[in-house]
Amino acid sequence: MDFIATHGRLAAIAALFFVGVVLRRAGWAGAPAGRWLLAFVFNVGLPVLVLGAVGGLELEREHALLPLTAACVVFVGWGVAAFAARRFRLTPVGTGALALTSMSMNISMVYPFAALSFVPAAFGELVLFDLGHAVVVWTVGTYAACRYAGRGGDTAMLVRRMLTAPALWMLFIVLALDAFEVRIDARVVHGSLAAGQAFVLLVPLAMGLLATASGLRRPEVMTAVALRSGVGALAGFAFAHLLGLDGRAVAVATVGAAAPVGFSAVVLSAREGLDLELAASAAAISVFAGSLWIPFAVALVGG
Repeated sequence: MDFIATHGRLAAIAALFFVGVVLRRAGWAGAPAGRWLLAFVFNVGLPVLVLGAVGGLELEREHALLPLTAACVVFVGWGVAAFAARRFRLTPVGTGALALTSMSMNISMVYPFAALSFVPAAFGELVLFDLGHAVVVWTVGTYAACRYAGRGGDTAMLVRRMLTAPALWMLFIVLALDAFEVRIDARVVHGSLAAGQAFVLLVPLAMGLLATASGLRRPEVMTAVALRSGVGALAGFAFAHLLGLDGRAVAVATVGAAAPVGFSAVVLSAREGLDLELAASAAAISVFAGSLWIPFAVALVGG
């Protein structure tokens, strides 16, 4: 019965993506609503989730290896995408969009499923992996976007992106408290974890509102999806092993590294004038595919 109940809830969460698609097609809500939901999760939901997930985690030295693994996956994605872009003879703006879709991971889409299947320690490891990825994407990814758009990297922009990420600041606060051996009340940790897990349920709904069918037939779009999840999973698995992570952390890193194309790829492509059709189409297909495979992958990893 527990197996049926768990997978029934996973299926319900996956269905939120399609609810978003239906709402958009019916004209009841659209991309602005989806962007607002994601902004809310980014500014409110993720910091609360970090407090609940990392605040109750017994931090060890190996946890620093999870963000490092994520950073390695991002750089591998960029390199492989640059090679693939030459095969397709893409323009610089097309190459930039392909690179961003390979670098950016929508790990937020994994959170709702992991919240139901992972033990708190494993969930905290996923959050740490995601934060390492976020720092690199909003710095190195921003540099890559500016470079392919024909503009040099904007150092001030990179600093602002890092310093204005609420989840990153929450992580710093939790790590500082841990360093000074200040324990957070268990009720605060559990309440924050429950609230954060509820907030991230908005992510699949938002991605459904943002999905678009334009450009779906372009071959480089499917290549972007394959690079993001396929090559990403292999890179996550390989680097986690090379860095000496344990079995559970390897599994968590592999699932995180296989996450669908992140919304940050679409944001950066739009802001820097890259091939937005490529980025948005790849994100839509990747999120659709992720809603199908993520529940099973997370259930296999378990705690």
